[in-house]
Amino acid sequence: MADFSTIGILGGMGPEATNQLCALLTALTPVARDQDHIPVITYNNSSIPDRVRAVRGEANAESPVPEMIRTARVLEEAGARLLLMPCNLAHFYYDDIQAAIRVPLLNMIEETVNFVVENYPHCRRVGIVASTPTLECGIYERAFLKRGRILLRPDDTDQQTKVMRAIYAEDGLKCGYKQKPRALLMEVAERLAAEGAEIIIAGCTEASLVMKQEESQFPIIDPMEIIARVAIERARAGTGAGAPPGEALASSESGAPAQAR
Repeated sequence: MADFSTIGILGGMGPEATNQLCALLTALTPVARDQDHIPVITYNNSSIPDRVRAVRGEANAESPVPEMIRTARVLEEAGARLLLMPCNLAHFYYDDIQAAIRVPLLNMIEETVNFVVENYPHCRRVGIVASTPTLECGIYERAFLKRGRILLRPDDTDQQTKVMRAIYAEDGLKCGYKQKPRALLMEVAERLAAEGAEIIIAGCTEASLVMKQEESQFPIIDPMEIIARVAIERARAGTGAGAPPGEALASSESGAPAQAR
């Protein structure tokens, strides 16, 4: 049997996006038999408190950090040696989670920026379709600015009446609908492209469910597909995120903190 590192998925934010990441890991792994697949442990923990309210600092909002850390530790103790978190906004708390566990947590924001820089080296204007709190907290903007890229976001009207509606309305993605949300998000992406965005980031895992390259005349970058591909490569090599081969596993087994990227 192949000696692959086990991947753990810190999920539930939201549940369908978590399932989509599982499907991507299966679909993108080169295999000829069942035993060629990478072991994956998924904790689809939908009880993690609302990230939107917490990041915005709303009154009486419960911090999601303790439950995210508990979920990560459950995965770690179950044998996961590399963790993924299919929620863009949750990466606002990335440092808190990584500091509390011994195995690497792949950083979806950083890996997405790395992918853009490496694969679109001449691109300087990047559009993003994401929830308002993801834009407000600046996790993508800061990461792209460090690499000399400008992030273009929808205007306030498009953000509220199209993006947030597509995600959170009663007929939106969080409620399991696809057709109308897809149309709304693609309208926003097309406007960003018309305003000069050379590529578009599907910066919400719900957006990743419906924003597809085959429906677009401009590049659409899916962060979930990016982390799936990076995780497959590292798990097949037996390595963790940002660590030389064997270092992350050795660190976790000895009780010392693993290297965080």
